[in-house]
Amino acid sequence: MRITPLLLTNIRQIHGIKSTSKTRPSIYIQNGLIHTIAPLDEIRKKVGAETLDKTETIDCSDCVVLPGFVDSHTHLLFAGTRENELFMRAAGKPYLDILKAGGGIYNTVEAVRAASEEELIQNGLKYLDKALSFGTTTVEIKSGYGLDDENEKKMHHVIRKLDESHPVDIVPTFLVHTVPKETARQAYIEDVANRMIPGFREYTNWFDIFLEKGVFNLKEAASLIEKAIDAGYHIGIHTNQVYDVGGIKLADELGVRHVNHLEVLSDEDARRIIRNENMYPVFLPAAEAFVFSDHIGQIHKLLSIPHRIVLASDFNPGSSPVLDPLFVITQAVLRYRIPDPHLLIDAFTKNPADMLYLNDRGHIEEGKKADILCLELDNIQQVPYFGSHHPLKHIVKNGQHVG
Repeated sequence: MRITPLLLTNIRQIHGIKSTSKTRPSIYIQNGLIHTIAPLDEIRKKVGAETLDKTETIDCSDCVVLPGFVDSHTHLLFAGTRENELFMRAAGKPYLDILKAGGGIYNTVEAVRAASEEELIQNGLKYLDKALSFGTTTVEIKSGYGLDDENEKKMHHVIRKLDESHPVDIVPTFLVHTVPKETARQAYIEDVANRMIPGFREYTNWFDIFLEKGVFNLKEAASLIEKAIDAGYHIGIHTNQVYDVGGIKLADELGVRHVNHLEVLSDEDARRIIRNENMYPVFLPAAEAFVFSDHIGQIHKLLSIPHRIVLASDFNPGSSPVLDPLFVITQAVLRYRIPDPHLLIDAFTKNPADMLYLNDRGHIEEGKKADILCLELDNIQQVPYFGSHHPLKHIVKNGQHVG
């Protein structure tokens, strides 16, 4: 299908690009890619006036431009909601205690198992529409609410159908979330190792596991990660959210690509992450806020590697009902007191794209995928400052004006 060329003109500021001209830059988009970034007169000379006359044009004179957001940690596919748990936590009941009592993830597991594929598809489309409206153009979606072969497979079927039918690009992940209530622990771990890990490789390149006290321990996680590596998966893990059970040392030893949460992080483990150039730390400030965490993501220990710091929503029905990257970026300022807006934007665009090996996006750069956001703001510093004002004016996905 031929994509109509698109021209974004007279842009106030482009994230990641220092203008060397007194004339504001424009962006010419062709065949879904960024073709030229230059003042309009230069684009006209390069492309031709006749071509530009037939091009859809968007006036960006009141806009700053960012790459589309890459949300690299979500549990977007689910059924049911768990708003009651927010108020349980507000009353002082810890997240892990709710899980231990059979709530938390287990409530969503029951709802997902009871839902048909069509019901899950409709739920997924609803949340993907919302994600796109907030400027997310690529999203990672984990399974992990099925907890058995049949229902995990059902989730992956649905994720594949969503990817085929929705403009937002989806990166699927097989998540081993916890042990189902009705299954013996060792039997379940063996089933994951011997059936699910090799069987789900056709659906995804990514494997994840929740390494935490009372969920999966170090030995269990190591055995499953090693199985997943042997099967050809890239690896991410949930770790260091509530307790430090040795997850960073394990991740370093096994070549894990990304480590998520990091609300507790020793200086030694921070040094491990810094030394390992292939490991990305992922911070989830909205999730911290919604579980009333006593800990704060240890991002300051890792500011020497700004090109690897990642922010994500952790969107899920229990502990982070947040889909808006701008909300997350603002939370990162408030919670972590990060004074650099460019770092925060990179952490939701360029860095997660690089982390997920999606080198065709996350940058406003000639030759890259034209996933572009136009925000009605005066300057880049206002992105976290006015993030809650919903400043998105135009959304471009694969070179098409979609919102």
